[in-house]
Amino acid sequence: MAGPTTFEPAPVREAWDETPALRAIRLSLPAELAPAHRRPGQLVKVHTAAGEGFFALASAPDPKGAAELLVKRGGRVGDAAIAGGVPGSSLALSSPFGDGFPVGEALGRDLLLFAAGSGIAPIRSVIQHLLEHRGRFRGVTLFYGQRHGGDFAYRADHPAWERGGVRVILCPSRADDLWEGLRGRVQEVARSIAFGGSPPAETVSFVAGMAAMVEDVRRTLSEAGMPPERVFLNH
Repeated sequence: MAGPTTFEPAPVREAWDETPALRAIRLSLPAELAPAHRRPGQLVKVHTAAGEGFFALASAPDPKGAAELLVKRGGRVGDAAIAGGVPGSSLALSSPFGDGFPVGEALGRDLLLFAAGSGIAPIRSVIQHLLEHRGRFRGVTLFYGQRHGGDFAYRADHPAWERGGVRVILCPSRADDLWEGLRGRVQEVARSIAFGGSPPAETVSFVAGMAAMVEDVRRTLSEAGMPPERVFLNH
């Protein structure tokens, strides 16, 4: 039987609002934890006065131990993490764990990325890894869903992702008079534009989001010919 989770203080370097609902926190993983951050998509457990919660690391493994979280407001543990995650303080983190995304499965293939809500956090870690090793992968398309056009996180990163060869397709699912681009749920938008030109039968997909969204994406990809064994989650 596994023992109790141990936590180490991770110094908070920066914190900022990505959107009104999502706050980013940049940390330095202590020496005891940093070696365990080996793959994009891994998780950590955060201990707060309000309880404990699981969060996907929003950055790729870094040899210097830098790491980021994306925390959604409105939950007991999330709000406590935001309150405690101010520069100069520290958050109590577990060692990074989980298999993360199997980036080796996408080598030499097209890759479809699907993220909804705070699920953009582990997908961002994948994108950072891809940009560091871009020549090892073929076409990469991100379908990122939120409710409204103002809800998308990491907008400042998107131009660099595009320059690095990651096609970014934002998909607000609700009516939005200020939004002039594509609309709809990520799987609907992906299907409507033929998956960005990546034939599903020859492509790999990484997916992160709510359970219902994940199942809808899986079903859509299966109907389009993607073998189920090529659709991966980070946990």
